[in-house]
Amino acid sequence: MAQRYRITLLGGGYPVPAPDGRTYNRALLVNANGEELCRYDKVHLFDVNLPDGNTYQESEDVIPGKELPNIYASERLGNLGISVCYDVRFPELYRHLSKAGAEVLIVPAAFTAFTGKDHWQVLLQARAIENTCYMIAPAQTGFHNARRQTHGHAMIIDPWGITLADAGDNIGMAIAEIHPGRLEQVRRQMPSLQHRAFG
Repeated sequence: MAQRYRITLLGGGYPVPAPDGRTYNRALLVNANGEELCRYDKVHLFDVNLPDGNTYQESEDVIPGKELPNIYASERLGNLGISVCYDVRFPELYRHLSKAGAEVLIVPAAFTAFTGKDHWQVLLQARAIENTCYMIAPAQTGFHNARRQTHGHAMIIDPWGITLADAGDNIGMAIAEIHPGRLEQVRRQMPSLQHRAFG
């Protein structure tokens, strides 16, 4: 797809076979030639019993990644850090990425409708604000079986926590411009990354 449309493309999270018969939940960034730029196997697995009666045991089928994600540095796109879905609840992963130089944090997700309505946007805004980074959050939406419904609301959020685009719960796209000048402005006005007392 990246080659066909001559774009840089993030795929994921999607299942990649592992040697023991399970899978990795992987995000993969590729360039317009189809070459791998950056990969990340999801570390935090979604093993949760929700009050709506749904139970998720991702660890039954998925092997957790063992490494924190790397940054992909690009003059054209900025410094990109990737993650997957449930990771957004773990601020230390995003702090690692911002310390490594991330300017844009990407979190593709299939957030449940139950948790998404209360937590999706606020978690994205928190990660953007605390790391003074843009957040790009592609998100699945709709019913996947009789009980599994995802929240949708693909979003782009700026480093101040302002939602620039929200695709809602219908199939669609969230589109917004990323401005390096805005990132620099927010980091000047709120230099919290420079004030960290504990690394």
